[in-house]
Amino acid sequence: MEQSATNGSAAVDVNASAADVYTLLTDLERLPTLSPENERCEFLNGATAIAVGTRFRGYNRARDYTWHADCEVTVANPGREFAYEVPPAFEHATTWRYTIEPTGPSSCRVTETFDAPMLALPDVYPGRIEGRRDNLETSCQTTMQNLRLAFTV
Repeated sequence: MEQSATNGSAAVDVNASAADVYTLLTDLERLPTLSPENERCEFLNGATAIAVGTRFRGYNRARDYTWHADCEVTVANPGREFAYEVPPAFEHATTWRYTIEPTGPSSCRVTETFDAPMLALPDVYPGRIEGRRDNLETSCQTTMQNLRLAFTV
């Protein structure tokens, strides 16, 4: 993805199968262990597993600011791709995507991307936060390094 004021990405090589990586990325109890901002997640509307249309809520913290955000899964392709939008059905929703490319039987390359149109809208929060796009990309880098470390023995 070409860098712009509204998107960014980070990638990492992981010594694990694409299936194992997908399982970790879609485990709402373990996903927060990877992210520097997400503290916990919970399923909404009685859901118990990730599938297209599943909604969940993420509870986040950046420095002393806390918030929660509802999310809806838009892609759930086991071993290949997981994506969700925040908030669901909003014209300026942010899309978070994890693409998994097998590089061997027990290795893969994982890329986390975000596309956050709100960052280009200075009158809409979070478009007013100086440096938010760069902070999100730094968070992607941290998340990807934590993912790699989760599979390091």
